[in-house]
Amino acid sequence: MSVYYRPARLPDDEALLIDLNEEYLRFVFEGVAARFGVPLADIFPGGDIRAYLPAVLPKTLGPGPPESCFHILEQQGQPIGMGGVRRVRDGVCEMKRVYVRDAAKGQGLGRALAERLIADARGFGYRTMFLDTSPTLATAIGLYERLGFARISAYPEVEVPEIMFPHWVFMARDL
Repeated sequence: MSVYYRPARLPDDEALLIDLNEEYLRFVFEGVAARFGVPLADIFPGGDIRAYLPAVLPKTLGPGPPESCFHILEQQGQPIGMGGVRRVRDGVCEMKRVYVRDAAKGQGLGRALAERLIADARGFGYRTMFLDTSPTLATAIGLYERLGFARISAYPEVEVPEIMFPHWVFMARDL
């Protein structure tokens, strides 16, 4: 089945992006809370992921090319995933919110999306790409390592709360 990558747009896609981001963040941080005992309220104000999202979506998506891009993946007209690239400083970008819904897993879509985002970043002229991920996402970490990412210390622009730094994985690769 073919996958269509379409640019996410605010405000048109706000409701869908809130749904996708809530699924992604809940999956990630509920695993983190269970493993490390860090409650959602220590990560998201009041523990309310959904209330947190409208204010951060513009930053997550960025202003658009040639500085950033954010894709919604669709298969047979249904949204099945998302991911993007955003500028963090001159020559450096960040891979953001790579997520594929459970119903679409096992098709290599996570890898295809990550490769697409790397190509997008190169096309924008970035020289380095950062990302952060949960240590509970071993499959994702393995994929990023196979794609040439290596572990680094937390970078200044990371959005993960500092309380998570000891538990989190930060990675980078040259483009």
